[in-house]
Amino acid sequence: MKRIFVTLSAVALVALAAQAQAAGGMYGGVKAGANFANMSNAEDFIASGTSGASVSTSMRTGFMGGLFVGKDVNEKMGFRVEGLWVQKGVKADITVPSLGTASTTTKLDYIEFPILFVYNLSNTEKMGFNVFAGPTLGFNITAKAEDTDIKDNIESFEFGGAIGAGVAKKMAGGKAITLDARYSMGGTGVGKDVPSGVDNPKNRGIGVMVGYQMPLGHSAQ
Repeated sequence: MKRIFVTLSAVALVALAAQAQAAGGMYGGVKAGANFANMSNAEDFIASGTSGASVSTSMRTGFMGGLFVGKDVNEKMGFRVEGLWVQKGVKADITVPSLGTASTTTKLDYIEFPILFVYNLSNTEKMGFNVFAGPTLGFNITAKAEDTDIKDNIESFEFGGAIGAGVAKKMAGGKAITLDARYSMGGTGVGKDVPSGVDNPKNRGIGVMVGYQMPLGHSAQ
C-alpha cells in the first residue's frame, strides 16, 4: 500500500509537469520543514483504553516536505498541487492512580496531497505575498505508538483542509525562495472501532516550510 501511494504521488506530479511543458506558464519546486502536530479529542480517546486514567497531550514535532506544481491563472489568482510526506500524531502523558504516569508518542505518517487555491496579495519584481486554502487528501503509510505498530487501528484515508500564507523572494530567471506557514485540519477521524460515547480524534497541525521554486515549460509567445 505504501508503495502504491508513493507511486501515485510521483505520477501525479510528473503529469502536471508534463502539462506545464506543453502549456507553459507553470512553476514547480521542492519544499521542506516541520509540522507541529496534535489531535482534537485525543485525551478522551486515549483514556478510554485504560480504566481510571487521566491524559494530557502535547504536540509532536515531525517532518513535512515534498514537491509542488502550480500555475498563476492571472496576476491575482492561481492554484497549486503538492505531494508531501507529513508526520502527524500526538504526545501523551497517561496517569493511572496507584501506578503513576507514563509518556507515549503516537506517530502517524501520511502521504498528503493538498489542492490549494492561491490568491496573490502582492506581486512585485522582487517579492510576492499570497494566501492559500483548499482540501487535502491524506493516505496513512505508518502508524506506531512508540515502537508498537497500530496501523490496523488507524484509518488509511484522511480528508481534510489547509489554510495558510506564503512569501517568495524572487531571483533571476523566474526562480524564487519561498516560505509558507499553514494550519491543517483533518475532517475525518483517525481511529477505527472508536468506543461508544467517545469522539473520534482528528489530526491538527501547524506546518512551516522553506522551498525552492522554478518555472516549468515555456512562456507563451
